[in-house]
Amino acid sequence: MQEFHELIKNFDKIRDYMRQFYVYGFKVRSDFDAKSARTYDNERRRIESWLGDYTRSGYTAKGKHLYISVDGKTIPRNPLYAAWKSKTFTDNDLLLHFFLTDLLTENEQGMTAGELCDSIVVSYGCVFDSQTIRLKLKEYESLGLLFSEKKGKALYYRLAPDLPCEKEAAAGEADPSHGLWERILTAVKFFQEAAPFGFVGSTILDRSGARNTLFQWKHHFIVHTLEDGILSDALSAIRQKRAVRLENKSSRSGKLTVMEGIPLKIMVSTRTGRRYLCLYQEESRRFNTLRLDCITKVQLLQECPFYEELSLKLKRNLPHCWGVSFGSSRSRLEEICMKLYIDEKKEPYILNRLYREGRGGEVLRIRENEYLYSGFFFDTNEMLSWVKTFTGRVMDIQCSNQAAVSKVTGDWERMYHMYCDTDTEIPEKNTPGEPDDRERK
Repeated sequence: MQEFHELIKNFDKIRDYMRQFYVYGFKVRSDFDAKSARTYDNERRRIESWLGDYTRSGYTAKGKHLYISVDGKTIPRNPLYAAWKSKTFTDNDLLLHFFLTDLLTENEQGMTAGELCDSIVVSYGCVFDSQTIRLKLKEYESLGLLFSEKKGKALYYRLAPDLPCEKEAAAGEADPSHGLWERILTAVKFFQEAAPFGFVGSTILDRSGARNTLFQWKHHFIVHTLEDGILSDALSAIRQKRAVRLENKSSRSGKLTVMEGIPLKIMVSTRTGRRYLCLYQEESRRFNTLRLDCITKVQLLQECPFYEELSLKLKRNLPHCWGVSFGSSRSRLEEICMKLYIDEKKEPYILNRLYREGRGGEVLRIRENEYLYSGFFFDTNEMLSWVKTFTGRVMDIQCSNQAAVSKVTGDWERMYHMYCDTDTEIPEKNTPGEPDDRERK
């Protein structure tokens, strides 16, 4: 029988559960079909032990649903960081941590894996396999806790040195007004919520016994910390200019797709905080973007010899992206033209918006109070929400993608019938010979 444990071994398993049930908040217990109901209860208790008072519940027609409720202006740090700090460990992990740090503290010149293995037997009476010691040393080196140095044919390990200011703070000698460590902690307090991998800054504050009492955020996208592991792998591939193999799970259908590509850029929405990975797929010879929260696994492959050429090509294409989409497989640019009526004397701020938010589109003054906005983009569907902000001022709109125009004009027609022409029903489809609704208006 599976028992409840607060700590977890695999973060990927808990990430989907936390997102689907607590962040989105639209699934209930009966929707949990991955394993048994007991597993659901164990996962629920685990998350509630992390989040404490931030969890809420409500009832719908489907049943009881759970969600996270936080006020970004009152929390000192992202409560979801607790999930990153809850990794499980074995008794041997715990013993080795103290054995290795104790021995390496006494031997500042460093020790080999074999010497450490023998010293543990002599000093503590515990026997560990040498391969287990080597794996633990490599793990600590990757975490930055240890440094390795090759002397002859032997590899020596030693503890990573502390910052001078950290030693002063630990000894109580740091000057709170002039000490470097205090100023570093101030920067960390901002970093933990304003930058990716903020849980690293939160861990540093925990270690120092400090807490954020200085900064608050109006727009706080706490949920995106759940994909920081995927972001780390993607950035490693970009830094090393290597191709990747991805497992992408559709947020709509749940279908898992395996694809390969060359990652080039991370894109972040300033409105929602959602992050995307832009990669070039050699098979289709086009750029594509994937949501980071839909990527379940990243595997680094071989180095790409023509990485710089792809970077330059992406740089040329980005001005034609309204958001993150590169359009259909045809990669053909779509043209849009929009004629607007703007009162130049009373509404100069609308004109300023047109210039400021046009994203490379051309603004042409036709005559007094009339302007023409035009541009070429990969996917005009992405700009429809922006176009709708000029509702009431659009005199005409034309686009090479007729489906995109039909979406926005259809919404305007529905608004007209809903608020202005209450006696007329909304027609589903015009019959031959009948005048179009726009002509009837």
